[in-house]
Amino acid sequence: MAYFPVRSSVIAFPKKFPAFSALILVGAVLLAGCHPAVTDPNDPKFVVAEKGTWQITRGELDAEVESFLKQRQMTADQVGQSKMPIVQTAMLKNIVLKKLILDRAAALQLKDDKEEASELDRLKGPANDADFNQQLKTAGLTLDELKQRIHEKVLISKVLQTEAFKNVDPTEQEIDAIYLKNKDSFNIPEKVRASRVLILVDDKTSPADKAAKKKAIDKAHDRVVHGEDFSKVAMEVSEDRYSAPKGGDVNFFQRGENEPGFDDVAFATKVNTVSPVFMTSLGYQFLKVTAIQPAGPVPVADARGYISSKLREMKSQQQSQEYAKKLLADSGVTYHFVLVDPPAQVDQGQGAPDGASQPPPAAPDSSASTPPAAAPAPAGGSAPQK
Repeated sequence: MAYFPVRSSVIAFPKKFPAFSALILVGAVLLAGCHPAVTDPNDPKFVVAEKGTWQITRGELDAEVESFLKQRQMTADQVGQSKMPIVQTAMLKNIVLKKLILDRAAALQLKDDKEEASELDRLKGPANDADFNQQLKTAGLTLDELKQRIHEKVLISKVLQTEAFKNVDPTEQEIDAIYLKNKDSFNIPEKVRASRVLILVDDKTSPADKAAKKKAIDKAHDRVVHGEDFSKVAMEVSEDRYSAPKGGDVNFFQRGENEPGFDDVAFATKVNTVSPVFMTSLGYQFLKVTAIQPAGPVPVADARGYISSKLREMKSQQQSQEYAKKLLADSGVTYHFVLVDPPAQVDQGQGAPDGASQPPPAAPDSSASTPPAAAPAPAGGSAPQK
């Protein structure tokens, strides 16, 4: 729930939000002094930020930065010495935001009720205790640490629900406006539904075996052509372990979703017609087209749920970012660390829908280890994709 990235969609929403740059709200801050107990800013016990009863040490910050780089499969050298202060500042702000929101949870006397146990059960799934403990060990977590993260996640969610989110449900007018503005994008391509019989052949198949397989597929084809039920033949003959149990049905698909050659035959075959035997990279096969869905616009009634979900997601993101911005601005946190702003980012994507503006920063994840949506690129290149 931290940075609420908008997934790629056919709606003309912004392709990226400058959550990273917006998180840096205070600007470059001069060194404000050191905690009297430890004066070396590189010492893990050096306090980099504090407010009231809590402090954040250099060791905590370094661990947060290390987690961020690990998630991005990057090293400090890849980021570059000039850009590391930007990463450190963003991670420090992330920790501070989490603490500020948890302070609000305490002030509001919010409790997690039974949600913590439900979330733990959801994460555990069908795994038994031994398997789950092994999963935790692989992730570098203890059960108590996981429970603490869940506890904080629930509280942060409750704070946002209580104080940040207002009227996130889109109106019918907003949904209709998005649909009309992006109507050309709400188109579905032509789709075909087909069933197939496949006999596998690869480069290791001997000429004799290949001839035998060709004879077998021709025999199966003759059975269908002479009136035998296609599903029955597919279940008996086809070596496609996914479709054979379903009588050869591969459901609806559009061009480009299958191996080369298959789509060409499928889209050239008329409905309720059986194709000739043909060869693809998988082997010998033939198919029967069972339905054709022509290309055309998605009706607004069918698109309404999708648009509503995306608009709700966008509103929640904007409001959580605005809440985080105000929380940081009014925090009164004392920093003993030079905070560095990243360069201003210009959104090169499509514009936001009418009435939507570029959102400021997002609230942090409960673990405070979720990286910002945009990290500084390593020197000489762009950040590797996850």
